[in-house]
Amino acid sequence: MATERDIIEELLGQWATLVPQVQLLQAENEVPASAVGKRRYDLVLDIQIGDIRHKLVCEVKSVGEPRYLHQAISMLKMAVVGQDAVTPVVVAPYVSEEGRSLCHDAGIGYIDLTGNVFLQFDQVLIDKTSARKPPRKREGATPDIFAPISSRVLRVFLENPTRSWTVAALSQESGVSLALAHRVASALANKGYVEKKRGAISLLKPGELLDLWAEKYQAGLNLVQTYYSFQRTFPAFAEDLKALARREGLTYAFTLHAGASLVAPFVRFTDVHFYCRGDTQMLIGGLDLRPVETGGTIHILEPYDEGVFYNAQELDGLSVASNTQLYLDLISYPARGREQAQFLRQQKIGF
Repeated sequence: MATERDIIEELLGQWATLVPQVQLLQAENEVPASAVGKRRYDLVLDIQIGDIRHKLVCEVKSVGEPRYLHQAISMLKMAVVGQDAVTPVVVAPYVSEEGRSLCHDAGIGYIDLTGNVFLQFDQVLIDKTSARKPPRKREGATPDIFAPISSRVLRVFLENPTRSWTVAALSQESGVSLALAHRVASALANKGYVEKKRGAISLLKPGELLDLWAEKYQAGLNLVQTYYSFQRTFPAFAEDLKALARREGLTYAFTLHAGASLVAPFVRFTDVHFYCRGDTQMLIGGLDLRPVETGGTIHILEPYDEGVFYNAQELDGLSVASNTQLYLDLISYPARGREQAQFLRQQKIGF
């Protein structure tokens, strides 16, 4: 799976081919809050068409299916309210036909790396459909070890850094096929992160592997729904969620600062994030949550993969994501996430 950086570099490198009628004047990535509106953007492009100068604020996604676009579209629509000469755009390697329809209906632009483009502002309309298809993966090819299912094997290694594994044990523990467990383990061995010796597979460089995964990790793959809660404190909300989950059989795990506060507290926080698997509508009703466009502090994450629940911890009767998952979520989180991640790593992870 291509990283955000890879997608941005390819977009800028192919710009003249993808959007030949638009002159690219300047490109800035990871633009901080207050530079354009009130939030950080993955990419901001200053463009010109004839005498018209304009700004595109972009959310970069590695997958352009509707499942992954809903969050980006909601964030972009809220972010550009009251902003003049600014158009929100989704950038992805490939935006599917359903994803393109979703963007059209929401009034959000898109540019993908195969040549599908939709931009509309002032007197400008560019609506181009490309005949190119996304490249197919070759059977038997080296897997992307950071892809959602493949990364389940990484979780097993990083959460059990001193244990040796057979391929069969890796497959059973991670819940992936024997073939995929073998391919991921081989790819890790080829990169020097694990050692394969007499059928036993051991992790050699846990710190380096965690660093690399953190660099590649894309928290934006999770779908996020934000709500307002009448509970005024995290402990009170957490107790309500615990009781509801036990009563209704929901699987959940706190993450980001809420989760870290139960494992290695370091940063004060107001926003509560948790993964949840189950009936979301029942959860919303059971906790008396109210949807909001801005100002909500309760964030329900629909996980991009079941692996986020692997090795979840129980602390004070509450379910918390594993230390590996907490670190991955925190390290790029803008609100003092890196500080909390580093403290967690020092206190609990140890490599």
